[in-house]
Amino acid sequence: MYTIEDFNRRDTSDQASLTEALAWASMKYYVENDPPMSDFEFDMEFKQLQRLEQESGIVLPNSPTQRVGSDIQGGFEKHRHIIPMQSIENVYTDGELQEWLASTSRQLRTAFPSDEISFTYEPKYDGLSISLIYTDGMLTDAVTRGNQLEGESVLANVRTIRNVPLSLVSLADAPALPHIFEVRGEVLMPQSSFDRLNAEKAANGEKPFANKRNAASGSLKQLDPKVTARRGLIVNAYAAYSTDEEWQRTQMPSQEATLALLDRLGFSHYAKSAAFSDVEALSNAIDRFNEIRTSHQLPYDCDGVVVKVNLRRHQEFLGLNTTFPNWCKARKFPQEAQSTLIRGVTFQVGMTGHVTPVAELDPTAISGSIVSRATLNNESYIRQLGLTIGSYVFVQKAGEVIPQVTGLDDARNAAEAVETSAITFPTTCPCCGTALERKGEYWICPNHHCREQAIQRLEYWCGKDCANIKGLGPEVLADLYDRLDVASVNDLYRVFVADAKSFEGDIFCASYADFLQEKLGDGYAEKKIAQMLDGVQQSVQTLTLDRIIGGLGIDGVGKITGKQLAEHFGSLDAFRHATLDELLLIDGIGEIMAKNILEADLSDYSCLWDGTLAINTTYQAAEKLGTSLDGLTIIFTGTSYRFKRDEIKDFFIGHGAKYVGSVSGKVNYVVTGDAPGQNKLDKARQLGVEVIGEREFYERFGL
Repeated sequence: MYTIEDFNRRDTSDQASLTEALAWASMKYYVENDPPMSDFEFDMEFKQLQRLEQESGIVLPNSPTQRVGSDIQGGFEKHRHIIPMQSIENVYTDGELQEWLASTSRQLRTAFPSDEISFTYEPKYDGLSISLIYTDGMLTDAVTRGNQLEGESVLANVRTIRNVPLSLVSLADAPALPHIFEVRGEVLMPQSSFDRLNAEKAANGEKPFANKRNAASGSLKQLDPKVTARRGLIVNAYAAYSTDEEWQRTQMPSQEATLALLDRLGFSHYAKSAAFSDVEALSNAIDRFNEIRTSHQLPYDCDGVVVKVNLRRHQEFLGLNTTFPNWCKARKFPQEAQSTLIRGVTFQVGMTGHVTPVAELDPTAISGSIVSRATLNNESYIRQLGLTIGSYVFVQKAGEVIPQVTGLDDARNAAEAVETSAITFPTTCPCCGTALERKGEYWICPNHHCREQAIQRLEYWCGKDCANIKGLGPEVLADLYDRLDVASVNDLYRVFVADAKSFEGDIFCASYADFLQEKLGDGYAEKKIAQMLDGVQQSVQTLTLDRIIGGLGIDGVGKITGKQLAEHFGSLDAFRHATLDELLLIDGIGEIMAKNILEADLSDYSCLWDGTLAINTTYQAAEKLGTSLDGLTIIFTGTSYRFKRDEIKDFFIGHGAKYVGSVSGKVNYVVTGDAPGQNKLDKARQLGVEVIGEREFYERFGL
């Protein structure tokens, strides 16, 4: 054990002695906040050590000079993990956590009737996981999580992180370490480092980081370790392993003992973790921790807690599945609403004519992105919440794609004595000037030829759920509308298919691509024109009946209902001639949707059925994947670990379930992925609908 007496006897002319002394001093300063020397003394001896290293040509593994960075790296090598770095399965409600605690306790009491069953909790850090490998006590590798099996070696950069011990030999009164010792932790950027870094970026005219996690990631993966060294990263440890199972069993018999050992070895970690045999006491401790988190007393980002089975032999008994350990769960806290100012309100026109108010906000960071706009839904919503321009409001994502204003920040409005003005809803369309009409809770522009509606319908048609035409985004479609009179799907295929085939050239344009390029002007190079032509023409061959029906812009009819209608009618002709009685026989089609279908103006889409295009307008139903979910009504919220967003619905429907978009008493299960919508979870709890994690759901039904 290295002591202050050893430090005082250091020989500043001896490289080994000075290296060990400054490594210990660095640990005392950065980990224990108890520096044994002044900053000036450290800097002078640090420079002396650099001179000794330059003279000898040798740098010892635990040298603190490695923390200022060395040569620029040419990239990061892939290194395989000794033990896979698995993710931890999330739960989002107290009920889900309590259910897991009870189930796990029952299993362990049966298997270990004489053991005390206990659990620990730690922060769920919002940073980057790192594996630190020590060989004979010296840091020899640092590997990111990667794909769980292998990650990138960032050793040179991690060496620059001040609170990472480079050597474990003389740091504390700890047992002799095994040949290979692995410490796992989270790379974090403290708030102070984040504020300083973004201030520097702003001063240099650079874009600031949106959040501390992005800043930590960008700082850790620099090719130049000197950049990493300046960024002020820290690592908080949370686990340790050894290939020597006997040593691991005796020295780290529990999570509580593991953290105590890491503490003695000089690693930073959450110091208030303890083992709880009483589940109620554990829950109370988690609640207190969340209060600390929401009052911004933590110097780092954290979005929940990780609850672990304490005893290692219990962990080994519960084991792992293919993706997650069975002995721990991450309790994710609800997304905290952020307070910001409504600067103004703009009104957007959708493809069906709905006019939606959108709040223009002071930019604020929410869920890893900068939010400057949020939906206000409709006029009734504004009145109900008492929203005004100039008032401070709470904005929340809570797993949803679109940020939403959830209410007034009354305390801040009172404290700052804000001056406000009413949000006045327009009486005419902000795009075409047509008088708006009331339809239920919404104001509608009845002008089917409104420019904004036309462009929105085209954008929807070109999207991945319909024709999937790449390269035709809103700006391009606006140019097509303004310069080539493309105001409908009919116009789109006329310009890119019919006219292209009949074009014979003239003295100015040798090809149709030249003609389009001249019409569209700057910004449309030959290659871009060719891609647009190819994309539209290829869509003729790939369109299917369900995508056609879902893309017709009928209010309430999207991808899922389009597929349902295609399966029922079997052809576009049969769908176009459907009657009210036929539509009402279809499960999920009520009178309002049936009326929308029958009254929809589809004249802009006639090229799809009048013979202009060679499109297959009959439906070939996909082979059903199974019947295990027959009769169940399911909603999924959050991000799936297994499927892309547009694949989730198909999966559930393919196994016989009815998939819906909102929670009601008819729903059997609310299945949660990562970052689910808090509103959906709250509604499910109110209605008594079962909320279940995605992986648990698949396991329950054998999917």
